[in-house]
Amino acid sequence: MKHLFTACCFLSLVLPAAVLQAESAAAILSRMDQAAPGFQAMSANVRLTTYTATIDDKTVEDGTLVMQRLKKNGSVRAILDFRQQKDARVIAFLGNVVRMYWPKTQFYQDYDFGKNNNLMDQLLLLGFGSSGKELAAGYDITAEGTENVGGQDTTKLLLIPKSASVKEKLLKIEIWIPANAAYPIQQRFYQPANNYLLAAYSGIDFKPVIKGKQLDFKPPPGAKKGS
Repeated sequence: MKHLFTACCFLSLVLPAAVLQAESAAAILSRMDQAAPGFQAMSANVRLTTYTATIDDKTVEDGTLVMQRLKKNGSVRAILDFRQQKDARVIAFLGNVVRMYWPKTQFYQDYDFGKNNNLMDQLLLLGFGSSGKELAAGYDITAEGTENVGGQDTTKLLLIPKSASVKEKLLKIEIWIPANAAYPIQQRFYQPANNYLLAAYSGIDFKPVIKGKQLDFKPPPGAKKGS
């Protein structure tokens, strides 16, 4: 089940404050407010690090992410593709449904998130297309200093969920925002029991080609659906 909270991803070097001055959280949130109305879709390469504390295990996977926000209702759809990894799978967030597909076994399973759909949308859009006002409404946000991530100067923001129900799944979130950008190049989701997901993005494209009117994922003919 840990894969279901992947919305949706790296070791970083801390730079001295004298070299790079961190932006304020307010400045970054204001920039997100300006960029959010124009967000429609994005694609990126993603490196996902999953850490399981009980067995002190860290798994690193490389894949791709495509995300779309629908104009008609503002809902979010996304596809995470890890078909080239040992644990080959595709994770598709399709409205209220999260579809997991395992190509090696030609098997897929749909999970209905129902009332939790708003939470899924919130996590998928975290930093991508979400406005600063939306983030501030759901999280207490502070700037935590500067770091160089993937060769880019960034300010790290710490987000603490305000909702008790969200805190049951996510204790806190860190996002790294490049200077003059309104989106993260890295996110870390801290889960209970000291587990976390670290997502790092590269090759970000805000004008990806999407077939049809909305993003979709259909397993190939012959794939079997779980009950």
